[in-house]
Amino acid sequence: MIYLSSRYPDSQASEVCLKNRNHISTDKRMDFFTVIGSFGWWQLRVFLFFTCLNVVAVWQNFSIIFLAPNMDFSCVQPSSPYQSNGSDDRCWVPQDPNSSVLAPCTRWEYNTSKTSHTIVSEWDLVCEREWLVSLTKSVYMIGFLFSGIVFGQTSDSIGRYPTLLICYVVTCISMFLSLLSGSFTMFIILRFLQAFGRAGATTVGFVLIMELVGPKHQTEVGIFIQLGWTVGYVTLVGIAWFFRHWFWLQLIISLSFLPFALFFTLIPESPRWLLTRGKTEKLEKLLMKAATINKRDVTEDIKELIKSANLSEKEVKETASVLEVLKMPKMRNRTFKMIYLWFVNAFLYYVFSYNTNDLAGDPYLNFFISGFIEFPSYAFVFWGIKKWGRRPILILCMAVGGVACSAIPLVPSDIAWLSTTFAMVGKFCVTGSFGILCLYTTEVFPTSMRNATYGSCSMFARIGSILAPFVRDLGKATHPTVPNVLYAFLALSSSLLTLLLPETKGLDLPDTLQEAAEM
Repeated sequence: MIYLSSRYPDSQASEVCLKNRNHISTDKRMDFFTVIGSFGWWQLRVFLFFTCLNVVAVWQNFSIIFLAPNMDFSCVQPSSPYQSNGSDDRCWVPQDPNSSVLAPCTRWEYNTSKTSHTIVSEWDLVCEREWLVSLTKSVYMIGFLFSGIVFGQTSDSIGRYPTLLICYVVTCISMFLSLLSGSFTMFIILRFLQAFGRAGATTVGFVLIMELVGPKHQTEVGIFIQLGWTVGYVTLVGIAWFFRHWFWLQLIISLSFLPFALFFTLIPESPRWLLTRGKTEKLEKLLMKAATINKRDVTEDIKELIKSANLSEKEVKETASVLEVLKMPKMRNRTFKMIYLWFVNAFLYYVFSYNTNDLAGDPYLNFFISGFIEFPSYAFVFWGIKKWGRRPILILCMAVGGVACSAIPLVPSDIAWLSTTFAMVGKFCVTGSFGILCLYTTEVFPTSMRNATYGSCSMFARIGSILAPFVRDLGKATHPTVPNVLYAFLALSSSLLTLLLPETKGLDLPDTLQEAAEM
């Protein structure tokens, strides 16, 4: 077994695993990141690229909350002078002022004092068409789902860089075409394509940056890069406040993606991927460039590193298919556990994020607080996983989040601020657990199929986020407490399931299946 860098676990691992690694201590193979630097300017510029990309990616993601907000409207029946007063009769009105026979409304007027012109008023997404707003959110997440299926596997097959380029082009084209939407159908199809491209870019980008930094910087990079998501979250409120017409808001967000085209030349291929695919010549050139940018004069060291780290033919040809992971019982069980955790975290995250319009108070302020609370959440997670590791903090976040969700139904209706507070506690916890999960997943799967497994987990997460917008309808169809009971069950069961996962604190990223299985 060949290692790019030696991995020494913090805590005692399996006795067999340690015996198998005893030869590493006397091996003269050099540490990959000792040669080029664990985190220098070469890694920093890639980190900044994807952090900024996360900012505008969130604008695109959550723009639908402001493109399709809750709007006050009243029915204007064209067949008569009758106009409703905005109460329950705005969907069904008398056929004429003197008739008791009700007919569905066919024309509406909208209160634009809070919002200018949205897709709700553009395509009358009210009354029997109101469910189309939830469908728009879910279709976007379906784009995420297919992106995980396609680009996770593509990235492990053709490389990280070409996959990123494809994703970027798909995103930009679909965003600008959406400005020409002449119908709701066209708009929703293009939203799907935006998600398809954008999710691929940020998912592959996260894996890439994690493969570019050394073990001692993985925690910092894995958490801090997600701050771009939070910055995007809170700044979207300001953009949506100034640009309240859906067309101009969509235009501003589309234009924000264009500058990234100028910096794609700074993005390298993953050296880990090049090694596992046997592309040693390209790897040598890449490491030379990295060492130069990081101001390290180690030409001979790099040549020796490439020679000593030359993988066997079997390891080079190791398939990048998730099916290979599922053949190994230990890895199969780990995969299914991670899939469930991703599903629950995505479901809860988007429940708390999408439903800020339904909380007591101003919707813009609620959305801002929901985003701002992610800063202390990431700060707590960063401190916690450095001190105690990934698993304990993940368990804590899910457990506290579950308790907060279970407390919401117990709050009296006359103190709505308390239920809002519990909702924010839940958002704090699920943000932290999701942040850990992104980092954790890259550490428990090998380089040869890291993007495929990460993409597969992300795919199942999207099933959760697809279902999230319809939770309100579940409460209306059953009982208002049912959604919160569901949230509590999912969070608490995830907390217990995490007990069965390995701790990865202090370990280098595994490059082969065997290394991952020996954790």
